[in-house]
Amino acid sequence: MLKILISKIVIPSNISDYLSRTLIVITVATTLLIGSVLIIQQTLHYNKISKQKSNEYLENQKIYIQDIVKNELEYIRIQNEIFKQNINEEVRNNVTQAFLTAETIYQKYAGIKSDDEIKALIIASISSLRFDMEYEEVFISNLNGTGVYYPRRPEFTGKNMLHFKDANGSPVVLDEINLLKSKDEGFLSFIINSDLVSESSPSKKTSFVKKFGHFNWYFGSKQYVEDYFPKFRNEIARKISTVRFKYGGYVFMNCMDGSPIVMDGAVYMGDLNLIKNTENIRHKVFMQELEVLKTNPNGGFFYYQWNKMNDSIPSEKCSYVQLFKEYNWLIGAGFYLDEINQSIKDQKNKLWEDQKSSILTILLILILLLFFEGMIISRFNKRYKSDFERFFNFFYSSKNNFNQLNISELNFDEFRRAGIAANEMITLREETEKKLLEEHRKAMESDRLKSAFLANMSHEIRTPMNSILGFSELLESDTLSEKDKLVYLKQIRKNGDMLLNVIHNIMDISKIEANLLSIRKRPVKLSKFMEEIGHHYMELLSTRNDKDILFKINNEVNREVSIQTDETRLRQVIDNLIGNAIKFASSGSILVDVKLESDLLHFDITDTGIGIPLDQQAAIFERFMQADQGDKINSGGTGLGLAISKNLVQLLGGNIQVKSEFGKGSTFSFYIPKG
Repeated sequence: MLKILISKIVIPSNISDYLSRTLIVITVATTLLIGSVLIIQQTLHYNKISKQKSNEYLENQKIYIQDIVKNELEYIRIQNEIFKQNINEEVRNNVTQAFLTAETIYQKYAGIKSDDEIKALIIASISSLRFDMEYEEVFISNLNGTGVYYPRRPEFTGKNMLHFKDANGSPVVLDEINLLKSKDEGFLSFIINSDLVSESSPSKKTSFVKKFGHFNWYFGSKQYVEDYFPKFRNEIARKISTVRFKYGGYVFMNCMDGSPIVMDGAVYMGDLNLIKNTENIRHKVFMQELEVLKTNPNGGFFYYQWNKMNDSIPSEKCSYVQLFKEYNWLIGAGFYLDEINQSIKDQKNKLWEDQKSSILTILLILILLLFFEGMIISRFNKRYKSDFERFFNFFYSSKNNFNQLNISELNFDEFRRAGIAANEMITLREETEKKLLEEHRKAMESDRLKSAFLANMSHEIRTPMNSILGFSELLESDTLSEKDKLVYLKQIRKNGDMLLNVIHNIMDISKIEANLLSIRKRPVKLSKFMEEIGHHYMELLSTRNDKDILFKINNEVNREVSIQTDETRLRQVIDNLIGNAIKFASSGSILVDVKLESDLLHFDITDTGIGIPLDQQAAIFERFMQADQGDKINSGGTGLGLAISKNLVQLLGGNIQVKSEFGKGSTFSFYIPKG
């Protein structure tokens, strides 16, 4: 019993109620389905954007600390250059001071005292000079390699020093003399044995020598870089320790031998060694720093657990570390991931508010749509039932009289036509019932076929014709300006061309699949052919206000050359490729290169448009396929142009390919035989 009741409610016996309820159910279900799809899309879009924003914020923070570290490395590099220059200047000044002292003595006593007396005075004066550092002293040697004066090493006096070598085996005196053979003064650098110096200090000494031509002498002085290095390192450390950035961030600085230099935002003065002190909690983090630099010599990120200042609970931290190779210094900075979560959360909340606004808008539109649909369905149902009732009353009453149905009271054309047939039935009632029924059946069948035909044609032509009909209707307005008329006419022509192009493409692809497309080769003057194409597209682009494109044809083939090909199909291929280039480029340039290699004619069409992703370059030559442009507006088209071009090129005896870089443009290349 319940089943019968439900069946009557869902599928009523009354056809009018059945049609009304079916229409209501289909309309409401379709509207709700569309609304649900839109809301689901909005939700998925929110989740995608939310995740993307979180990742972007994290990446931006990583870039931020990376830039901080690189800035400090650049500061160290600059200060290091200044540090080296200062040492060089110090050594140069010492030698210059000794040189000027010797020159003064020589000028004063030349011709008055003997050379030996002058030499003795110069040596005595040089030995009495005092400098800032303990080992800042000037030596004198002869350009033939004989020692003249070496403080602290009197045994070198009068000794041939040409074969003298320092602790590293470097022939320092010979190097000095060789330098002075080509110039009057200059610097020399020597690497010191690493066993003799600390691992954290530079192992280098700098010398400066200058000719003193009166006695074939030269003056020289040297400095060990490590004598100045502690002060330089402390200045760098003090500067690094002052760097602060958002979320309480600071820069740390360690030496690869395990010695901390700047720790927790302050210059470290203790004796902790991060390699040897394995029990210290910093040991594991420092070993991670070394591992990162081993894997990524140019610097890299790593994650670890670390306690914030004044906090006993460890938090996840991301740091970036990079090596200053000359001194084996590790410079790094980091941030706590939980400190940026609030910013990410705020961004998500704002995004969610926008999302809710979009969903509410969709719901409001759905409600309004359902309201208007209800009104339309109600009006339709009322008029539909009214027409049915009139027909029913007419048929019930026609059993006893010949009253005609009032056609003007009917609401729908179908009912009016049926009413006319019914009235004719009454008029011809005297004829046989069989003939009446047959005529009625034919009328109903004709009506059904016509409706089906109209529905099918409406579906096929509505989309391409809507724009043409719409603008045509607008052109009927008497108040329309000439400028607007021209715009509407262009739109009609444009949509007509688009429709015609779709039809041509479908016809071409159908012929290709049915192997009905034929090629008719004839002699073609290549230079004239390319000039026509160039003139056409230059004129076309001059009328396109939305395009700022430089179009150029570079034809390297002799003007007298003729080729044997199908001119119409070759032009169709080139038009498709240039048309695509114009479609996907709003500015830049389009270059068509033509050259002849052996018996093959090569065409390259290069544009500076949006380009094609590598994973889509093979699919674009398939039917109905277009490259996905991400969030860009769809550029339209059937997706048949490149498929047709590929088949046409193959029919002409050649091949086509594409080279493209997404965001930078594309080059479509094809070749065909000359004859």
